[in-house]
Amino acid sequence: MTVVLVAAIMCGGKATRMQQQTDRGGSEKPLLNVGGVPMVECVISALAGSNRFGRIIAAVSPNTPETKEFLKSKGIEIIETSGVGYPQDLSWLLSKLKPERVMVVPADIPLLDAQAVGDIVDSASNKQEPAVSIVLEKEFVENIGAKPSVVFGRYCHSGITIFDTSKVVGETVQERYLVMNRKEIALNVNTKQELELAEKLYSSRAPKTLP
Repeated sequence: MTVVLVAAIMCGGKATRMQQQTDRGGSEKPLLNVGGVPMVECVISALAGSNRFGRIIAAVSPNTPETKEFLKSKGIEIIETSGVGYPQDLSWLLSKLKPERVMVVPADIPLLDAQAVGDIVDSASNKQEPAVSIVLEKEFVENIGAKPSVVFGRYCHSGITIFDTSKVVGETVQERYLVMNRKEIALNVNTKQELELAEKLYSSRAPKTLP
């Protein structure tokens, strides 16, 4: 079994596109509920269930104090970042995790499951570049009703990247794209509408119980 030693969940964003959803479990985006569970907890369960990681950590910031306390209550290791912006926070995180192989995952992909995590790790394990980013075809993401966040050409970024921090020098990193069209990684929740879509897709995949 291939092992990536560290999984890092990015939890420090300002969530400017998401209105406060206090009726869904909390005002900070990682704590918004999908299927009755905070999104960040969905991600933690997927990472832990894959049995691929020796450490699971979370990068928090002054933007997410409630998330920080929630994660501490769950026993998750914390790294504090400035919260100024994603590139700065990511650079700081990777500098603290040298030399490691690190899978960086956003906190807002609640459909992620252990099988998808394992498949991502296995698919990227033989790649030699400093960074292997998981991307999807833009059309695939749009067909499930989601709006891609980071688009380039006919592809969009899932937000998931596996870094070899021993090869990361400065802020410019050689990156390889790995296309994986999977619903489990296709939805980044950035708006109220996407939160509702996540709930719908989560419910549709849940096993049905007999009466």
